[in-house]
Amino acid sequence: MRTTIDLDALGGLFPHRVATASELLSLGLPSGELAVRCRPRGPWQHVLPGILLLAGTPPTRAQLVRAALRYGGPHTLLTGVDALQLHGLRALPATGPVQILVNRALEPAAKVRITRVRRSPDPVLRRGFLTAPLARAAIDTAKALNQRDDIRAVLTEVVRHGGVPVAELKAGLARSSEQARQVLSELADGVRSVPQAWAKAVLDDLPLPPPTWGVPLATAEGRPLGIADAWWNDRALAWQFNTPTPRTDLLKAAGVVVLHTTPTRLRQSPTAVAQDLLRASTQATTRPRPLITATHLPTPRRPQPPPHL
Repeated sequence: MRTTIDLDALGGLFPHRVATASELLSLGLPSGELAVRCRPRGPWQHVLPGILLLAGTPPTRAQLVRAALRYGGPHTLLTGVDALQLHGLRALPATGPVQILVNRALEPAAKVRITRVRRSPDPVLRRGFLTAPLARAAIDTAKALNQRDDIRAVLTEVVRHGGVPVAELKAGLARSSEQARQVLSELADGVRSVPQAWAKAVLDDLPLPPPTWGVPLATAEGRPLGIADAWWNDRALAWQFNTPTPRTDLLKAAGVVVLHTTPTRLRQSPTAVAQDLLRASTQATTRPRPLITATHLPTPRRPQPPPHL
């Protein structure tokens, strides 16, 4: 008795329409039929060696992820940016090769970045995908990146929004690039955003005392005035750069000297920003200090100078 297979409906049997060639052969499809259907402009296509997409349209990112996991075989875990996105973080878009963790030898493939591990971390199931834990996904992502700002974006997000301790990242990136180590040093000093890292780089070359970061401000009577991204308490000087269009009217009305710098200007014109900051500091020190309360204000400490960029 032979059962007729509806080839056009076959894709619905497999998650994301991704199947291995061995699975299709076990269903009774001849190898020649697979070759015919995977010809250019055919209804199916090879995504990775031995991995087929049972559709003729370009694979979606989810289909590429599924194909990479099938290529890796049992116990393969998704890591990198795709895993970060499944954990709910959005610092970078998921592009380029899909990163996976495997515990066996595997032939390289163009669409997959393979990391072999002796022992896989405990998997986390996210939307049907076996995924590396958040800290491990962030570490693997940072190792694959070349731009310092991309590394900053990833690591600051997993620390600030993912709750991953800096010490855990530092242990996983002990042998990583100099750029990753610089970002970890910034995080250890309390930097929690990419614009804040740029701001810190500007301040490193200025004769100003170190500010405190992210300080809620209020009047002497306790009326909230907003948050200063950087705050000099002795001169009531506020620097704002994390939000594109912050409300500064309340702060200015209370007598605070406020400098607002867009992240774009901070990144592209650090020398001009430094001059703006010096002028604002001079203005703040040549007028009586207003009665402003900085809540949750820690004792400032001078951070160690970062490595030369």
